[in-house]
Amino acid sequence: MALLTVAVVLVAALGLLNLVLLLGVVRRLREHTDLLNDRQSAPPEVMLEVGSIPGDFVSTTVDGRVFTRADIPPMTLVAFLSPSCDHCEEQIPALLDRAAGMPGGAEHVWVVVVGKGEATQPYADRFAAVATVFVEPGTGALPLAFGVKGFPAFGLLDQRGIVASTAFGIARLDLPVAR
Repeated sequence: MALLTVAVVLVAALGLLNLVLLLGVVRRLREHTDLLNDRQSAPPEVMLEVGSIPGDFVSTTVDGRVFTRADIPPMTLVAFLSPSCDHCEEQIPALLDRAAGMPGGAEHVWVVVVGKGEATQPYADRFAAVATVFVEPGTGALPLAFGVKGFPAFGLLDQRGIVASTAFGIARLDLPVAR
């Protein structure tokens, strides 16, 4: 009989230990869920942080004009796209629409097509009417100056050439309205 009592007490103790450990795991899972939700609600970092100044660069447009950081006009929309990026392709109609309505016209919209090979030129030609277009490799001067971390990447530079807004999708970018 004493053996049976010891066995029942041991099983009860193991059950309580299991319950305490399970409650600890559930609490920890809730903490992880909160952390993941906070991280997913924050927009992905696609380029320099808001308030940053792009690095120095020298880059040539598809039509042969040379630009440096000092040549960036005030209130400029900058877009970094890649022909190999499916999400970039989805953003093109909205980008063309927003670029057409950008105050200052094509001089205030810079589209940087990032890639190598034959696919870059036809891709760049799509933006010729509404933007100043550059074609550069991923290690080119403009992607490095703007700290591009992924594609597509959109940014707006303010009157002083400081990054005022960045976004992964053009619809999320705060752009000025043409008057």
